[in-house]
Amino acid sequence: MSAMEPIRDLETVQDISRRLSELDTPRGRRLYLLWKVGILTGLRIGDMIRLKVGDLRGRRDYTYLPQKQSHKKRAREITIPLPDELRRVVDARTKGQPDDAWLFPSRITTGGGYPRHITRQQAYDDMGEIRRICRVRQKMGCHTMRKTFGYHYYQASGDIASLMTWFYHESEATTLIYCGLTYDNLKRMTARNPFRRAEGERLEV
Repeated sequence: MSAMEPIRDLETVQDISRRLSELDTPRGRRLYLLWKVGILTGLRIGDMIRLKVGDLRGRRDYTYLPQKQSHKKRAREITIPLPDELRRVVDARTKGQPDDAWLFPSRITTGGGYPRHITRQQAYDDMGEIRRICRVRQKMGCHTMRKTFGYHYYQASGDIASLMTWFYHESEATTLIYCGLTYDNLKRMTARNPFRRAEGERLEV
């Protein structure tokens, strides 16, 4: 397994959401919004931090060109649906903000005094803070949200082809590995191994 794995336990995912929703500081509100956008869209962190309020608020889908693919000649835009839960969260948390405001603003401004969006490093630090606040044992980083989204999407639908397109991957195998599903399949294969000794059974040699 890689060091960064999805959160496989759905109750843990829900508990993190509940704990973060109760935070009432500027950073706490950002942590909650970052978490909800991450696990409900599966966006890469580089694309998430560049979101503006109007990209998600009041919308049923979001069309974008993945930042990591933008330099490629055959790069294509992708449209992802936005679930009702995400729209409710974004609407509630961005009330009164203009559409062109950063969804995840930083306290650091540009030389002209204009606000910036948070950096990848700030997002990584936020994930560490989420782990601390919610007392999550496993390691967490920016890929945790995307992998968790993919893992539970597949568990619910079994649709690896759509997930591959959603993640802009070139093969289903890449998507399975990325979401930690190959490891789960190997565990199931081990459990079904006909040569595995039954518990308490003496192994003859």
